[in-house]
Parts: sequence; structure tokens; C-alpha cells
Amino acid sequence: MLLRCLTALAGTAALLLPAEYPVELTGEGGVTDRADALGGRAAEVREAIGEAASGEGLQVYAAYVRDFSGLDAQTWADATAERNQLDAHAVLLAVATTQRAYAFSVDASSGLTREQIEEIGRMAVAPAVGRRDWAGAAIGAARGLAAVREGERIPVPAPSTGAPEAGERPAGGGIGTVLPLALLAAGVAVICYLVVRGSRGPRGPRGT
Repeated sequence: MLLRCLTALAGTAALLLPAEYPVELTGEGGVTDRADALGGRAAEVREAIGEAASGEGLQVYAAYVRDFSGLDAQTWADATAERNQLDAHAVLLAVATTQRAYAFSVDASSGLTREQIEEIGRMAVAPAVGRRDWAGAAIGAARGLAAVREGERIPVPAPSTGAPEAGERPAGGGIGTVLPLALLAAGVAVICYLVVRGSRGPRGPRGT
């Protein structure tokens, strides 16, 4: 009875939520860009992700949306990983462009530690997100993951000449307003996700 109720509520929530709520990762080469953030650099991002995955037993995904639909970055990233049934060797970088926020979703059994992921974020992702170099964020994440798996230092990406300065206002304005009804639906959907996710290991760290 409870499961049937939760299923119905989740279906209702899905109708009410913005399109950004945990997305399907259908983009080519592991890159799903729902915010049109990458422009002419999508191929560069796919190449970096492919190189990181090559020979490492690692799968890397990047998802760009305008916002996280009223959820915190970590919850959104983990819910997206769960929706797409990413396995233990998959790492997802989720980026919300109008919020300049990101999070990694990493399975607890991936072999990657929280400290490693946080260091990759601090050194290779956060600076790019701060200056809205969206391609640089994913490239930095991919190269950072490859470096960690190979026992090397995490490379710090140079600023892209095509990225806007941090002081400029993001295109399209600031964070969008989420209606209370959508927030309620988001809460219901997250509860349902937490109830039914038990068969998989926890996913985790971490973003800003």
C-alpha cells in the first residue's frame, strides 16, 4: 500500500517538477547539456571524458542544467545517478549554470575516496565554475579523475580565453524562482527516491 502510494505521488511530482529535475543522461559521449552551456567546446569535453575513461575501468558523465530545481546540488546529482542506474565505476559531475553550483556523485564502492573527490573539486572544478568556464569544469574533472587513478598530481586547468570573467552577470539572469508546489513535489519525489534506492550502495561526495 505504501509503495503504491509513493509511486502515485512520484508520478504526480514528475508532472509538476521543472524539466531540470533529475534528467536522463542521453547526451553523446557522456555529456548531457540541457543548459546549452558548452557552445563550440562540446567535442573538447567529450574528448577529455573519453581520455579519462580509457583503460581505467572508469565511466565519467557530465550533466549541465540551468538550476537544480530547488534541490541541493548533492541530492540532485545522486538522484540523477540513481535514475540512470549508473554503476559503481561511474562518476557524475552535475553543474547548474545559473546557480554556479556543482556536485559529484560517486558510488561508495568506486575506489575513490571523499578526500580525492573533494580535492578534484577544489583544484580543478570550482575555479572553472566560479568563472563560468563550463567546459573547463568538466575537462578539469575528467583530467583530475584520471590523475588520481594514476597516482599523479591533479592538474590545474588554465582559464579558457572564451570564458567570461567571474564578475559578469550570467546569461539569462540569476537563479530562477521555483513555485511552492514544485518544491513540494520535489520533496515528495526525493522521499520516494530515498525509500526505493536501498538496493544500491550510497553515492556521495561532493560539490558546492
